[in-house]
Amino acid sequence: MDPWLFFAAIALTGLGLVMVYSAGAWLGHSTYSGWEHFLSRQAMFAVAGFVLMVTMSRMDYRLLRRFAPQLMLGAIAMLLMVLMIGTEINGARRWIRVGSFSLQPSELAKVALAVFLAATLARKGERVRAFTQGFLPVMAISGFTMLLVLMEKDLGTTILLGSLTLIMLFVAGTRLSYVVAAVMLAAPIAWQQILGVDYRRGRLEEFLSGDGYQVQQALISIGSGGWFGLGLGNGKQKLGFLPENHTDFILATVGEELGFAGILLAMGLMLLLVWRGVVIARRARDRFGLYLAVGLSSLFGLQAIVNIAVVLEVIPAKGITLPFLSYGGSSLLTSLGAVGLLLSISRAPAPWRLSDQRRDGPRRGSAKDRKKPGEASGKVRNARRKKAAGTDDPADPAG
Repeated sequence: MDPWLFFAAIALTGLGLVMVYSAGAWLGHSTYSGWEHFLSRQAMFAVAGFVLMVTMSRMDYRLLRRFAPQLMLGAIAMLLMVLMIGTEINGARRWIRVGSFSLQPSELAKVALAVFLAATLARKGERVRAFTQGFLPVMAISGFTMLLVLMEKDLGTTILLGSLTLIMLFVAGTRLSYVVAAVMLAAPIAWQQILGVDYRRGRLEEFLSGDGYQVQQALISIGSGGWFGLGLGNGKQKLGFLPENHTDFILATVGEELGFAGILLAMGLMLLLVWRGVVIARRARDRFGLYLAVGLSSLFGLQAIVNIAVVLEVIPAKGITLPFLSYGGSSLLTSLGAVGLLLSISRAPAPWRLSDQRRDGPRRGSAKDRKKPGEASGKVRNARRKKAAGTDDPADPAG
């Protein structure tokens, strides 16, 4: 496995546990009568996520290619379920309550869409350059998923899914004109969603005027931290002044207590993780592994860029968490699971029998290929080996 990717994921998770405890201690004590309320829950998800990461890293990632449609259907079903029975928090319906825990299906939908797009693009091969056969079907599935997420009042994740789709299509070789046309078509729709919804329009007006209370408090936190911070646990803005300081705005607490050096550390670890994901994509032995590594790395990078830009008041506020650092079980589990998939791709495991992409039943060949048992031609044997490895694409390096 890639050691640097493994190190970056563990280091970010460890830093996240420390900062979640520091940022959420006062809120946990005042609201839930427990200083360690958020730490204990996040630590439990971190342990479960670590087990998931190791498990995913030891499996054959090609297995997901075979079951990509089922995984995508499951994610869509959960998105529909959250619209019907989901819990509404702060005006958005994004969570399904399971006992004392909340599940956010859109986090799973990100990874499921990346897997489905990678499998679809790997199967289509050069046909992805065609509009009706390659570009349009992919955008239809992605667009439907984005619509369900948008109905949950989650415009940030909707834009994230759209960006992921266009990046993967571009890497797969679709025409640049199709990507530009999709962006031009989506821009007025996104603008209407911002101006047509009161709280989104309010966020935009606050951003343009500079009067947003939450962002102002975040900037005060970062500014008061200086180069090396006030010291771990010594932050003041977490005492009820900065809302969501343990979730979406946890980077502000990092800046206040660990200073600019702490922010550079968090950004450096995230950059290391994304860079190793790109390296893994370049070294992948088949198209599916390449596209999946690109998709997962893009998810990490895009999500981190949006969160950091919001905290630094570069863009209007969005409900996007900082991977590995922000409090949230669904986000941490899916992030560590995605790292496990990247580790599996970097390991290039031997193909499993269950990953076999061949159809059931015998195949009829030409007369020269219909030989006695054990006397199959070299061409047939090569085809069987390719299909057993799930790399039946003509341009696959593994073939």
